[in-house]
Amino acid sequence: MSFSNAGMSVGTSVIRPLASQHDQLAELRQFMAGTSETANTHPLELTRRALSLLKTFPTSRDFVLEYFCSIFCSAVDNHINAQAIKAVTSKDEETVPSDEVVISEIHSVLCNFVSYNPEAWAPTISSCKYSKQVFAQTNGGLNEGMQLWMSCPATRTLIDINTQCLSCLMHSNTDACISALLDTSVRHSPHFDWVVAHVGSCFPHTVITRVLSCGLRDFAFNGDQSCTAKLNSVVGILGHLAGSHFADIRKALLELFQWSMKVNEDSMHMDTELMKEQSATVPYLLKLAALSPTLLRALSADVLQSLNSDVLDDLAQNKGKLWLNFFESEQILLDLVVHLMLNSEEGSDHLITLLLQSSEHPNHKVQSTSLYLLELLILEADQLIRIKRASVAFLNCVQKKLSLLQQLLLSKQPLHLRTAVRLLTLLGQQNPSVLPGIISHALMQPMTDEQRAAAIEVVRTRQDQECFAQSITLALRSCHELETGMPEHLWNNLEKLIKNENHKKVTLRSLWPNLGAFATSLSECSSPETACTIATVLDLVLDSAQEELSTQLILWLIDASVTFFYNFGFERSKGIHTASQLLQRLSSGSNVNRAIALRELLESALFQPPSYLFGATGQIPTSYSTNSTSFSLLEENQKQGTSSLIAHRHSSVFHAGIIGSGLRNEPTVPEISEHQIAVNTQSLVAMLRSCCLVESTQESLDAVISLALLLVELVSPDVMYNGLPWPEEEFCKVTVERDLCIRRLFNTLPLLWWVLRFIASHRPALCYCSVLLRAVAATLIGQWSTAGQQRQTPGHDPRLVSTTRSLLQVMALGQLLPPPLSSLADIVPHLPPFQVVSVLRDCVWNYMRDHVPSPALFARDSSGVMWRDPALARPAKQYTETLRIIMQKNIAVFGPLYSLLFLNSTIDS
Repeated sequence: MSFSNAGMSVGTSVIRPLASQHDQLAELRQFMAGTSETANTHPLELTRRALSLLKTFPTSRDFVLEYFCSIFCSAVDNHINAQAIKAVTSKDEETVPSDEVVISEIHSVLCNFVSYNPEAWAPTISSCKYSKQVFAQTNGGLNEGMQLWMSCPATRTLIDINTQCLSCLMHSNTDACISALLDTSVRHSPHFDWVVAHVGSCFPHTVITRVLSCGLRDFAFNGDQSCTAKLNSVVGILGHLAGSHFADIRKALLELFQWSMKVNEDSMHMDTELMKEQSATVPYLLKLAALSPTLLRALSADVLQSLNSDVLDDLAQNKGKLWLNFFESEQILLDLVVHLMLNSEEGSDHLITLLLQSSEHPNHKVQSTSLYLLELLILEADQLIRIKRASVAFLNCVQKKLSLLQQLLLSKQPLHLRTAVRLLTLLGQQNPSVLPGIISHALMQPMTDEQRAAAIEVVRTRQDQECFAQSITLALRSCHELETGMPEHLWNNLEKLIKNENHKKVTLRSLWPNLGAFATSLSECSSPETACTIATVLDLVLDSAQEELSTQLILWLIDASVTFFYNFGFERSKGIHTASQLLQRLSSGSNVNRAIALRELLESALFQPPSYLFGATGQIPTSYSTNSTSFSLLEENQKQGTSSLIAHRHSSVFHAGIIGSGLRNEPTVPEISEHQIAVNTQSLVAMLRSCCLVESTQESLDAVISLALLLVELVSPDVMYNGLPWPEEEFCKVTVERDLCIRRLFNTLPLLWWVLRFIASHRPALCYCSVLLRAVAATLIGQWSTAGQQRQTPGHDPRLVSTTRSLLQVMALGQLLPPPLSSLADIVPHLPPFQVVSVLRDCVWNYMRDHVPSPALFARDSSGVMWRDPALARPAKQYTETLRIIMQKNIAVFGPLYSLLFLNSTIDS
């Protein structure tokens, strides 16, 4: 412990000379005698004498200060010994009272001197004698050492005096003060750094600025090798101050950088030393950042943000060459820059943007250096992750700025795309969870083929193939949560990825887990174009399916396909074709799937809102009601009062409607032309045919039979008497209600006749619809009988005639009525009602009653077609005689047809 008093002089305002020189010398002799080892003078008395000499006898100052050093050293000894004893015995040693009194006396006088004449009393105080012992006890930490030293009254007093001196001289001789601190810190490093750090806490801005300035001066003139200790000292001091004064450090670094970049108009007259410091600033800052992560963070926060292409151009043309004086080679400089970029925790997004922009700079040097730094940065990051398995701060910072990667992945510039792929690949290795969000955002935007290839490349390099699937799931979920509707661009991108052979494998594998979400999206989609694209994507995925679908998933897909067909399929031929393809793929290979698909199609077409598309008449489904007003039963109950609502009390509201709202509005449906109804009906039949296809070429008879059974289940309200035989006509009195219900459905749902025709064309499937045919036939007989009693003329009721003809045509198509009965549909329109009754009863009903419409009547020919041989199925005379007689009575009308049916046929007339 020592006082350095070089250059100090006692101010005249403080010195009070003694009455005589003899008394001064006597006082000095007594003081020197008291300091000898043999003297037994009390320390406090001797200290007061020394302080008196210090005030009255300036020439004794050296002796007095040396004595004060011994006093402080003794006090520190006592403090260290007390700490050592405490560490061993865990007992606190009593502090020597005389030490504190003596130190207090010295502190009071010296502070008084400093306040009156600070320039004369500005000692530089250092402590290093016992530092090894102290730092061993505190594990060498600067903060721990500071706490221990500041707990010592002697060192605390010295620091207080030093701080007071600096506060008085900070504005007059700042460089000298800080330089002295730094010089002492370098000589006694690291034992003196805590003193500078403590002083800096009292004058943060000034100390930080001056510490940086002094360090820069030494770096500029001594170079990197000779001032490493000084740089370490600067780093240590600023690192301590960063805890409470980080903003001041950021400001000081930014100001220093801006000063280095400032162009002086009078550069010709600028001080040479100042110019050298200015050119050394950036290398100096790089060195500091390399030595301290804290300073690197401070530089990244502000200095990095101030860089732009113009600054880089200026550096390349003017100052860049001077930097090489502080590095062994340009490669070492670039390696250092890359190292700092990799460890930077802030500003990575600005850095990447700057390098990409500079890669197109007109200055070739800026362009090539930027490309080289970008390449080296990515390669070094890749090496750290793959080889060293280390976390890269640069990538952690990039991860916080995902918007930048999203923009790069959607860029049309090849360099930006390649950079995005490489950075995302590195991010995926370090933190895979960030990739789905970025890729999902890109997929929901319009993308070019190159951009889609870049997104796939990111996924392809990952071992985890679920990344792309997660991206799609996230995209769909975000759209549903934000209620932004179906992302049209997402489906367009997926469709093109599937159709691209290079990306097909990865895409299909990723889409497979999302089929359920796709089905939901298809069902909820309100845009025809987007719905067609979704359906196309589903069709492509199912076409390449290599796994079996779960039952639940099949149900979802079938429901979505049917919903798509009824919502948008009729608006464009592509929609119909896609829907047919979907249902065909879902139905093939499984009778259960086929039955589900057929049921969904028929139920929706017959008994749900889409029925109007096929000409349904009568009661309109309630789904098309125009009264959209909804009421909440809870709100209605709350209107009754604030008391608790109890069931069966008068305060509770239970009703099926709202009284006072008036009559319900009649439901309306969109107008549709007969031509459109015919087109829609043909489209639905084509859909039914697709569900029944086998190997995309021929309908399966079993599938059509299942359709016939399903039709009977949906149309017939009773399971009783649904067999194939036709009973006696009198038995129809038992089933009259059911027959009328079936007939009513045929009248209101013209689609039923088309479905029956489709079934009839696949013999013998129509046999299983026998109950429907005989129900319609029974009601027709009764209706024609009533018309006959009223003596109506032929064709008086076109609708009745049309229904009769439809029945006879379907039965003839299904070969349930052999020739000549198969031609009855051409004869009925020209007959009076009573004759129609005779034909239906004697020719149709009796024949069907005696010849059960059984599949056993049909045989398969050499081509595999099931049919009924007319030669073997010729009806007996009893079933055709009524028809022959009626035609003879109307020979003027049926002459040619009579000749064809009876005279030229093999039937015996």
